[in-house]
Amino acid sequence: MAQQQSAITDHRHFQNAAIARAPKASLLPSAVGEPVQVPDFGGESFDAVMEKTGTVAIVVVKHGKVVLEQYYNGYQRDSIVTSFSVAKSMVSALVGIAIRDGHIATVDDPITRYLPELAINDQRFTRITIRNLLEMRSGIQFVEGYGSPFADASRFYLTPDLAGKIKGLRIEHAPDAAYQYSSGDTQLLGTIVQRATGVPLPRYLQEKIWQPMGAAYDASWSLDSQQSALPKAFCCVNARALDFARFGQLYLKDGSFNGQQIVPAEWVRQSTQVREHAGSSAASRWNMEAPNTFAAAYYAWQWRRPPVADVPSELGVKPSHDFYAEGHLGQFIYVAPDEDMVIVRFGKRYGNAWWPGVLGRIARLNR
Repeated sequence: MAQQQSAITDHRHFQNAAIARAPKASLLPSAVGEPVQVPDFGGESFDAVMEKTGTVAIVVVKHGKVVLEQYYNGYQRDSIVTSFSVAKSMVSALVGIAIRDGHIATVDDPITRYLPELAINDQRFTRITIRNLLEMRSGIQFVEGYGSPFADASRFYLTPDLAGKIKGLRIEHAPDAAYQYSSGDTQLLGTIVQRATGVPLPRYLQEKIWQPMGAAYDASWSLDSQQSALPKAFCCVNARALDFARFGQLYLKDGSFNGQQIVPAEWVRQSTQVREHAGSSAASRWNMEAPNTFAAAYYAWQWRRPPVADVPSELGVKPSHDFYAEGHLGQFIYVAPDEDMVIVRFGKRYGNAWWPGVLGRIARLNR
């Protein structure tokens, strides 16, 4: 996903597997017009800042009602945007569902139970578990950098043969030794779900989440190529902002919709929980990104949690109750349980804003 090349319109250039909308869309009533407080941007209007930062959609759902829904830079309600790594949180949900349905025994299964070809290359792959992949602590060598077309993330994004790239993965160090954000780990998770269930990942999302949650629009998942048809599990669910908000609402309500438990409630709790790990530093112990900066975040099972504001991370684990899915170029599904709120931001670029802070501020202003 080299920054010079990737864009939220990339789905137009990829092969895509269809994800059908629900036969009947779930109710997401509009309360647009009710007073909504937005952050002060030093005299600039909220809309001007959204336009300037490359935002294409922002949706705020409070108490199950859409209280703010705005589109910018030529986008509208039915415009398709791509999730980039927001898809990682969807893959996490599908892992939990596959475990509930008995296709995967436990998060502590070795990944080679489902991907035996990895053990042929290196027996050390047998030591890596699904839990290690969820936590981005696999020890598999993977260069995430988006600034180079030669980085592993870019190669995985552009290759017509993801299976070949998976076979070429190598071990860098022992599992659980350190946190390292890796799209390769999520690609393995998605491939495991597909192998374990015997169902293509896009269809599994359709059957287990997209239709049960009442998605109003068709969606798609980008593939490596028509020939091999392996989904880019680490990214690239292409949908509309309101349906991404529905997915956030599903997690806000502990995986339940209309009395139906779509994602196991315990999985929702486990997958957004901050845990202590081995490690000599606070960052390593708590899977923390950018410690002691405004951008600090704890990485859970393909979800992030921000720290409590104004609490130095060296004091220990201080996650807020909020959690969020994040994608390249500033795609966000932000869940604020205390405010009963979901906020979606999608954009053409990240822009000069720290979005977890902005979205968290919107939640606090409207509690």
